Amino acid sequence: MTDLPTPPPSCRPPGETPWHVVIPVKDTRFGKSRLARATGADRAALSRAVADDTIAAAVGAVGAARVLVVTSDAGLTAQLVRLGIDVVPDPGVGLNPAIVAGLRRLTHTGRLSRPAALLGDLPCLTAVDLRAALAAAHPHDQSFVPDADGVGTVLRCGGMASGLRPRFGSDSAARHAADGAARLDLDLPRLRTDVDDPASLAAAIGLGLGPRTAGLVDRLGSGWIQGMQASVHTFDPEHHTGSVLLDDGRQVSFTAAAFEASGLRLVRLGQRLTVEVADEMVVSLGIVGIGPGQQIR
Repeated sequence: MTDLPTPPPSCRPPGETPWHVVIPVKDTRFGKSRLARATGADRAALSRAVADDTIAAAVGAVGAARVLVVTSDAGLTAQLVRLGIDVVPDPGVGLNPAIVAGLRRLTHTGRLSRPAALLGDLPCLTAVDLRAALAAAHPHDQSFVPDADGVGTVLRCGGMASGLRPRFGSDSAARHAADGAARLDLDLPRLRTDVDDPASLAAAIGLGLGPRTAGLVDRLGSGWIQGMQASVHTFDPEHHTGSVLLDDGRQVSFTAAAFEASGLRLVRLGQRLTVEVADEMVVSLGIVGIGPGQQIR
């Protein structure tokens, strides 16, 4: 991989923007640890593809000169420098210190326009969606966009680099709100879907991936997320959790999130379903004969 995916002309920045976007990217050799069992030796390639698509969307939204990546990944760094994207070494002590290192670079180099910290694992993100989120953030001095679950954060925006305090991590949405940042529950699922486990990867595939991640999934993804048929074994109608018996005899569970994303309202014991399984967990369910995105009648 020598270049980032090229945004289509309609996705390139229409003119001057007030935003700089800081993107922390963990060394892709060690990224996506929660996908290790599902993806095996392909984990590093997936981490790199996801980062490439995220950065390309940001470049399409604000321009390469206004994107700053914080990473210790030597291969990614070399690529970004060739493309004119500023890179700051990751201090290696966590996500928030990495973002702070990027914000300090903005301050020290006199780039005083508005900063935004964007997660580096958003493979569905488009430049159009990121520009829409930044436009929604513009009226607020401090703001954030929560992830699809509403608990984490995918984008944190501020008035100036020295005043943006990132609090990414578990329950980060509550911490950002407690700091006084406005919560922006935007209808932008491509922005709000970060990928860190098999279930979120399946959700991202359903939304549509960026070109690098899509190409990798097309080549290798059948070994990560396997489609098959199964029968409902248990179901809790109150909590929307349960399990299925696969046709090979294995019993695997599904979470409420996987069930609710399926479009189903109820299932009955013994009912036949099509399921996708990764890492011994059902990540999507459907009615036999009805494909993803097709209406359930």
